Amino acid sequence: MWRKVLFLASTLTLIACSSSFLDKGRSFHTQPVSWSQIPGWGKDDFRQALPSVLNSCAKAPQKMIHFCQGLNAHINDDSEGLRQYFEKKLQAYLVTSRGSSVGKITGYYEAELTGSRERMNGAQVPVYGAPYDYVPNKKTYPREEIELMGINAPVIAWADDPVELFIAQVQGSGRLTTPSGEVIHLGYAGNNGYTFTGIGQILIDEGVDTGTTRSMPAIRDWLQAHPVEAQRLMRKNKRYIYFREIQGETPYGTAGVVLTPERSVAVDTNYIPMHTIMFLNTSTPDGTPIQKMVMAQDTGTAIKGGIRADYFWGHGEQAFENAGRMNQSGSYYVLLPKD
Repeated sequence: MWRKVLFLASTLTLIACSSSFLDKGRSFHTQPVSWSQIPGWGKDDFRQALPSVLNSCAKAPQKMIHFCQGLNAHINDDSEGLRQYFEKKLQAYLVTSRGSSVGKITGYYEAELTGSRERMNGAQVPVYGAPYDYVPNKKTYPREEIELMGINAPVIAWADDPVELFIAQVQGSGRLTTPSGEVIHLGYAGNNGYTFTGIGQILIDEGVDTGTTRSMPAIRDWLQAHPVEAQRLMRKNKRYIYFREIQGETPYGTAGVVLTPERSVAVDTNYIPMHTIMFLNTSTPDGTPIQKMVMAQDTGTAIKGGIRADYFWGHGEQAFENAGRMNQSGSYYVLLPKD
């Protein structure tokens, strides 16, 4: 994925020492609140949040050390015991940006593909690793040239469906299943230096009607039903993502830890540092409340702003449906160590 990590300790110090600070003229405020003021705080299952917190504790800088060391003594606690520990060691702050505590919350997921390690039958779409002469942030060839001419790069696998690979590139990660049942885990390895253009906006600009909704599931169905037009339209997004094969659990976020479904979020690190403990207050695409502890463990090209988050749903068709339809309003709180 597309990453920039700020130094956690210095930024947390800024937030903790003041209820507001300015970043390049853009107002961002943090207001201390009591736990009773946080919607849904007492109803969360903190046992489910523990894995993502521990993942960040394994990587977090100096500012988190005392909190994480103390948490080790509570890993066998029930939800109530964890809640009491969090309330004792953390201070909650409501985040406001540009005079509002409400922002945009979207969703993402780990894409699913089918294919093979070898080029065969329907598996004809190369899944490229980074070119052998890859230089980060250097603009090279646009998507169309890469797809037509190929590049001097390793081929990790061959995908069955160009639309599935395109979606995996949008998400920044994926898992490709072969006919034998082997799962190849794909992680972000870089890009060709071009600016990302969303396929939804491309379809709007082209006047394409995907039905009653412009959700990602509807867009996928339309692209797969119109392969010739799909190829032309997808190439209007000149950015091309390279992958690397990852052994073990996936996907990894910017923070260098494995993301936890429904407990990890992508944020804008100009405002929220990696490994920040947060409490999210939003809803699913169907309107069911999402009020739970999450960890800032990832970033994304489109995730910009003081109150802007991308909620990680996991993998599978249901995760794709949820992520593809999620475009909610919401708020969040940062939970910072008192010491």
